[in-house]
Amino acid sequence: MSAPLKRRYLDQETTEIVDDYVNSLCANDSFLCSNRELCSQNSSYFGGLENINKICEDIKKSKICPLDVNVCQVRADNGITNTTKYVNTTFMNIIIPIPSAVDVNGNQKFLRLPPLSGSKIPGSTAICNSCACYERFAVAPGTNSGEESKYTSPGQGQCVYTEEFEYYYYPLDIENIENTLKMDMVVGKYTVIPNNIIYANNNEDLLIENLYDILVRNGIGSQIAFNFITRKLWPNDIDKEVQLKVHIKNKTGAIKLENEKIKFTNDLITFYVIFIIFVIIIIFNLSKSV
Repeated sequence: MSAPLKRRYLDQETTEIVDDYVNSLCANDSFLCSNRELCSQNSSYFGGLENINKICEDIKKSKICPLDVNVCQVRADNGITNTTKYVNTTFMNIIIPIPSAVDVNGNQKFLRLPPLSGSKIPGSTAICNSCACYERFAVAPGTNSGEESKYTSPGQGQCVYTEEFEYYYYPLDIENIENTLKMDMVVGKYTVIPNNIIYANNNEDLLIENLYDILVRNGIGSQIAFNFITRKLWPNDIDKEVQLKVHIKNKTGAIKLENEKIKFTNDLITFYVIFIIFVIIIIFNLSKSV
């Protein structure tokens, strides 16, 4: 329920103007949390003091996470040097080879996974120090299935791969060096060229429909993209395969419909051009006969 306003003026319009001004001030989170009593007593938007205190506490918690992106990690083979040492890295540095996808020189193409950051466990206040492994093809350490495999324990901050597919650690620093010096870099058994890396930037990009469109838009053949998603990223997942088939069918239908509209428009233009030429010829012949 909205907090009652303490002030009232002689006319309603003046009251509404002052209300709008105070509400706009309190809509700024810094002002709101620095002037909690004022906003609770004079704003109709944010409820009483207890509700504003809760809003400010949630704002404080939410601002921790953007600074904590490296708390969630994976352990990976380095693949860059001959040493057997492992690296602990975010998923931002993980690239996955796309089978059968190569450039004109035969160099492998890759999908780079998005950064892995803290994610809130339902019903918990541990919003930063727990990782949502299920969104990055990984599981929490020591678990294999069910709800427990989706999130790490608070403070653990590390996900592990199930080794269902091939992946490589590819540091951002090395990528920047390659972009500057235009040199080739060998990671594992592949020559990695920055232009051959396709980026998935966030959770939305990993939705199978969006990922398929991103791959195709970046020059990956439709069948190769389909096989990569259904056989490498989500193997034996019938639901996702059906979902992707429906998306492709709808997309194909939309493209066909658009092509038919373009063809109809072109045919109509051609008809009118021929008709106008025909009319001009008739008029020209009639003028000659006169």
